[in-house]
Amino acid sequence: MAVVVPGKTPPRWELYEGMPCWIELITTDLERAREFYAGLFGWEYRTHSDPVSGEHVIALREGFPVASLRAASGDHSTWRLYLASADCAATTAHAQELGATLTVPHNHVPGVGTKAVLVGPADAEFGLLQPEESWQFDVGLPGTLMWAELVTIKAQTADNFFHELFGYDAEKFGTENRSDYSVWYLGEESVLARVSMIREHITASTHPHWLLYLGVDESVGTDELVRTAIALGGRVRVDPYDSSIGRVAVLRDPTGARFAVIDQTQAGEYGTAANYDPYED
Repeated sequence: MAVVVPGKTPPRWELYEGMPCWIELITTDLERAREFYAGLFGWEYRTHSDPVSGEHVIALREGFPVASLRAASGDHSTWRLYLASADCAATTAHAQELGATLTVPHNHVPGVGTKAVLVGPADAEFGLLQPEESWQFDVGLPGTLMWAELVTIKAQTADNFFHELFGYDAEKFGTENRSDYSVWYLGEESVLARVSMIREHITASTHPHWLLYLGVDESVGTDELVRTAIALGGRVRVDPYDSSIGRVAVLRDPTGARFAVIDQTQAGEYGTAANYDPYED
């Protein structure tokens, strides 16, 4: 899977630098997480092991890769978003020049690519992936990544950092319930969003985070999927509601990782889940 610079090479089957290209669950209970997502989305798994990166589990939907799962070294489960890079080392160096801190050094995962993890100046973690030519990543379908939002108090810092790193253009929207919501674009394509936290809702336990949206099969619907998640041991953070991008709910899996589910066929005229999702972890 080739990664190209926006405006210099037609994308065709390639990725633009800065586009989401992988998601990874870091979980405190790998086996329980496998069972939960298999029951929720029908994921199947393939395990890879190597002496450097250790064991990681690739989740497949109808035979195509959609995510990976990895055992956490600490006591916190979280979903991690990776952004495409044509040169992981060079992008990492540029990010560090812009104020980011490298937290997981470069690591080549056979069959996937070269990865690194950083924390940006807006205090949110993100990954970089220089994918191998043969790598695939299914998106935009039930059980796959549909959208992602960076939720942070340092909104302008995040906008500036990612603009400098990947060239994102931003379009800001304001509502009664938040200072602003910024959609990031590469060319004419919307890539990600940034949500400014509401100050009166912030507590000592509040941390910046990415909210990843996974697709719901319209034949099932968000409400029924939420009921299935509860039966599988998940918890509801935000009950299903209609939004401008679909019918959304925010959940935690049985190991505590936060994520959203969305049926985009049920789009309305309302806000997004970050308006209602409590920030406390």
